[in-house]
Amino acid sequence: MATGGRRRLTIAGLALALVVAACAAGSSPASGLPGESGAVASGGSILPSGLASNLDSLTSYRFSWSSYGTTSDGGASPSTAGFSISGTVINSPTKAIAVSYGGVQYVQVGETQWSSLDGARWFQAATDSSVNLTLYLPTNDYPTWFDANAGLFSAGTQETKNGVVCIHYKGSDSLAQIYGAVAGVSAGFVADLWIAKDGLYPVSGAYGFTTSSGGQTGSFGYQFDITNVNDPSNAVTPPSNVVASPS
Repeated sequence: MATGGRRRLTIAGLALALVVAACAAGSSPASGLPGESGAVASGGSILPSGLASNLDSLTSYRFSWSSYGTTSDGGASPSTAGFSISGTVINSPTKAIAVSYGGVQYVQVGETQWSSLDGARWFQAATDSSVNLTLYLPTNDYPTWFDANAGLFSAGTQETKNGVVCIHYKGSDSLAQIYGAVAGVSAGFVADLWIAKDGLYPVSGAYGFTTSSGGQTGSFGYQFDITNVNDPSNAVTPPSNVVASPS
């Protein structure tokens, strides 16, 4: 097998092992329940699990999240991979979602969905071909990265993040040790999470690590931001220029 192929497989193996660790690392149950403000406000308290569902209680919000990866064997051109997704969620009075991902824009209002490649011409999706846009929301991946390890996050200082008063949670150093042990590599690790003090919903988070093995290095991570919470300017409306879908 070519050197480049071996390198990609090695780094892919590291990434897979680390993501598996994200699911398996947190075995201790989290104390406190979503909705108990004292569990969030108390310094040093453990992160409650299930807080992503509280985003559904907001009237509206905007979001962005990304996943990234970089690998290098010391050469001048490291390989990179990743993607980013952004959009707007309206929870009431009518459920609506707008998502931009991979050069495609999606809009869904109620049960009707449209997509566009340029933001000018839109195609209405048939019911059996519509995309499940909830899979693109930060609520979908939050449990993997944060709930799975909730018992290893502790409350710290009160801070304002994205215009929201939050409690800043930080992941324990033992998380880095778990990742290194699972992946069989040395790993540098960062885990930060901001939870709204009022409403107990996630506002921002970063979960990332760097690895090294056999002279190769890699950086992998996930991060998200919730902004414009309940902002009256948030809007998701049916597109005006809808054309017949290509046959």
